[in-house]
Amino acid sequence: MENSEMSIFVGKGAYYTNEKHLNIANAEDKNLFIYRYAAGKQFNTSGKLQNNVLCGLVAVTNADDGDQMLAPNAVLVNKGVIDLHFKDLYERHKAKASDTNYRVDALRGYAMAAGENSVLINEGVINIYMDHDKDSETTMYCCAMWAEGNSMLINKGEIHFYGNGSYQSLVRGVGGVANNLHVVNEGIITVDVERAFQTRILHSAGMDGSLINKGKINIKVSGRVMTMGSVTGTTMINDGEINVVSLATLIDGKIPYLFNFPPMATGMYEHFRPGKKLTAPIINRGSIKVHLVGSEKSGSEAIAFGFYYQMEDKDENGETPVRVVSNEGTVEVTQEGPQKYITAELGVNMQLGFDNPVKMKVLKWNRGKSDHVLACRSAEFDISSAALTENDVFQTSDAKLKNLTCKIK
Repeated sequence: MENSEMSIFVGKGAYYTNEKHLNIANAEDKNLFIYRYAAGKQFNTSGKLQNNVLCGLVAVTNADDGDQMLAPNAVLVNKGVIDLHFKDLYERHKAKASDTNYRVDALRGYAMAAGENSVLINEGVINIYMDHDKDSETTMYCCAMWAEGNSMLINKGEIHFYGNGSYQSLVRGVGGVANNLHVVNEGIITVDVERAFQTRILHSAGMDGSLINKGKINIKVSGRVMTMGSVTGTTMINDGEINVVSLATLIDGKIPYLFNFPPMATGMYEHFRPGKKLTAPIINRGSIKVHLVGSEKSGSEAIAFGFYYQMEDKDENGETPVRVVSNEGTVEVTQEGPQKYITAELGVNMQLGFDNPVKMKVLKWNRGKSDHVLACRSAEFDISSAALTENDVFQTSDAKLKNLTCKIK
């Protein structure tokens, strides 16, 4: 296999297959995509901010204002090896950080990436080395496969994340933040990283689309873990294996657009806002195992689940549709540590302080080995189609004292 230390850039509407071993460690301009965007209010600044993006195989073009952007309608295939190292990218950033004209707010790495209406396929190996300074406070997105709206991303090979990481870094496996992303894992994805603020493996932060796991996902990491994570209307199906070891750590997050929460880990996760948007089912037909490793670094409110749902804002009008969930496979949630933590096969609104009952329809449930089956602070459960009873529903003691809603049908 031919070796190369240079990124491969293609344009819009391109088709490219990589059969080389791309070892991208040098963060020189030839290996960077410069992503510039308008700063939001949370940054307390005006004008544009910049992300320096280290690239493997990426489709790039120019926007109307001359800035670079991910190029649409590309088909990218990896049959080789793509290694992405963050050490030099961070060191170069650190050396310039004191310059007042240097407006880089985050660093990124894309092993594979393209714009909207694209197809990304990995049939080879992707290695993401989070080998930067573990005490770094710079926001770093460490991404294997990333695309924009109406795209399809398929992993048939191997994706691995290694290294010490840092508490302001984010692990991103296969997905993006746009609407109508379709993500499929038929291969192997592993994470063995000491520090991270947040980990999402098959993910979409846009509406609709689908996340499907037919392969194997193994995770060992600190921070917040949402293995398969989506927003309203995204269908999620696990037909494979999900194994999570959560090194539960209470982190002081410094990323301005992400909330700080106590440690949480889950196999399948949906967050959403109230509204009439049609929901999509979340289904497990495979295996989900989540193990919470508690310590003095965990705080007292670390949690872990097989499935987790959280509504972001108050449902003022009661219009939020029913979420549909089915566990036809196996879910096992276990723990260890200096205290007893709340764990369950399914959790709802466990990190929400006010009464905001999520409506849950449980179609089928194969009970596993966990402290609780269904747990909530506020929820309305319909278990009439499942072989469950009221004794399988747990509401936290503080939620009961506050008279938060917990209805069972």
